[in-house]
Amino acid sequence: MIRKLTQSYYAKISFICICIVSLVTGLFSYLCYGLISRQNVSEHLSDYNILINTQSSALSSRLASFSDFFHPVFSNPDAYKALCDLYLSPNGILPNETTDILLDTMSALCASDSYCCGMLLLTRTGRLYQYDTKYVSLIPLNLVRTTFRFTPYQLQLIPDSKISEMSLDMELPASHVYGLSGTLFRYKGNMLENLGYMIALYSTEEFSNILASSGLEDTAEFTIMNDSFSVIYSSAGDYASTDMEALLARPYKNVGGNVRLLSSPEGKCYFSSLPQNNYNYFTVYRLPAENIPVSTAQITLLLLSLLLPLVCILLYSTVFRTSGRKVRNILTSMEIVGRNNLSYRMALPKGNDEFANIAHSFNHMCDELQKNVENVYLFEISQRKSELYAMQTSINPHFLYNALEQIRVQILHGNREKASRMLLLLSKMYRFQTKRNLFISIAEECAQMENLINLYSFRISECEYDIHVDNGVKKYGIPKNILQPLVENSFVHGFTPEQDNGLITITVTFSDTADAICFTVEDNGRSVTPEELKLLREKLLQPVLNRDEENGFALSNVNNRLKLVFGESACLNLSLGQDGTGFLVSFSIPPVLPEDLAASYSN
Repeated sequence: MIRKLTQSYYAKISFICICIVSLVTGLFSYLCYGLISRQNVSEHLSDYNILINTQSSALSSRLASFSDFFHPVFSNPDAYKALCDLYLSPNGILPNETTDILLDTMSALCASDSYCCGMLLLTRTGRLYQYDTKYVSLIPLNLVRTTFRFTPYQLQLIPDSKISEMSLDMELPASHVYGLSGTLFRYKGNMLENLGYMIALYSTEEFSNILASSGLEDTAEFTIMNDSFSVIYSSAGDYASTDMEALLARPYKNVGGNVRLLSSPEGKCYFSSLPQNNYNYFTVYRLPAENIPVSTAQITLLLLSLLLPLVCILLYSTVFRTSGRKVRNILTSMEIVGRNNLSYRMALPKGNDEFANIAHSFNHMCDELQKNVENVYLFEISQRKSELYAMQTSINPHFLYNALEQIRVQILHGNREKASRMLLLLSKMYRFQTKRNLFISIAEECAQMENLINLYSFRISECEYDIHVDNGVKKYGIPKNILQPLVENSFVHGFTPEQDNGLITITVTFSDTADAICFTVEDNGRSVTPEELKLLREKLLQPVLNRDEENGFALSNVNNRLKLVFGESACLNLSLGQDGTGFLVSFSIPPVLPEDLAASYSN
């Protein structure tokens, strides 16, 4: 399809312009889409950033007010004394009155915060008690060695997993809880004596309620962890383990503030962490990138970036098909006329546009052309035939002069027998020359060359020749006397009378593609210098009928005759022999029968 749309020059220009417009549109759309996408992500993530700030602030407020939470214990002497008696009792057995005060104190503490669902009392001696708000009772538990390290006089945040491992007998008051630990102490002189730890248990439902009120609970995973990556709260309900440490170690791209774009085998996700350094915990959320919906502006931009190039292409295609059909009609008409069908006339298109004017002009041109061709055709054929005949006959006197000169030399030297044989060969050749046909077969031309070489061999003793002609090419035609000047050139300019190893090689074969016949005439005589070779090549370009100098005339004559009959591609190629010595002439002609050549030059 694209190849059809770009066949003509102007179609290519138009198509390139459309491609440039589409490319620029795509580039700007890509840039704008990226900006809009980042703005959309920023706006969407702002709700999540607000939410983790809210969750972090809720836990920070609870930690900050934890000392106020236990203030009723330390401000009430009876409650404080009852707690100290429990922590100092060797077996945990207290009077009923003291137990009632403890239960009332625990109940009041839990009632002061709706999310406080129980208490744990841990003594220095290793006794553990749980206050259950459901049964309003203080239950002794078997303490199991825990990996959590309590620090005296320091507020500590205890994750759900550490609370559960403190005792196998413990029944958690909620599905998931976290603990805030404070130290119970008394004054002993000027020193403080650590009696143990009071742990308030809070339900994580508070954070779930904050998440539910935001409407974002189904799109992202929210987690609160301490600095050891133990889970305080998880919206996904995974409190046992976390991959947060490995997640933080992954390569990321910062998209603004604390928000990172992480890549993982599961896909890309947005991740934000809000640390609370005062209390050694941090709040995070993890949002899969596909959960951020595409905005209306992004969809609109995509549609526009696709529609604009599509409209341009459709408009171009419509114009191209309309104009292309008319252009093809013109080209077809020109091709028909180019095949010498001068009687053909183009069908006139409807309308009065530029193509209609071209059709009118084309038909008028064909009318005038047909008239001119009819007048010129016969004159042209006659002129070309006369020119070819004049060039062919111009060789004969030159050859006759050289032959008679050689015979004269033989007579002067007393070689009457050689002179007689030379005259016999010369008579055979001129008997053939008296035939006025312009074209002969390659076999006849090569037979003439054998007579010519034998004639000149009397000048150079023991001159050898090798004529190799493929059987398939012998029947095809060639202008008469084409090879004669080339062979004669070897004897006149190549060989010397003293040379006794002269060799002329004539080769006539098909080309590799069998669409041309290749001729080579090579001798092992005197090698031409580069300057002489350059001069001969320049003389080949000059019109032979306008030249009167002797040197190079025969080669120019042959070169012009070949081009006159077979076209500009059938020209002589001059070079040194294959072994770097001697002289080599080559040319190629199309395979045409002699009668067909003669027919093309007949009246």
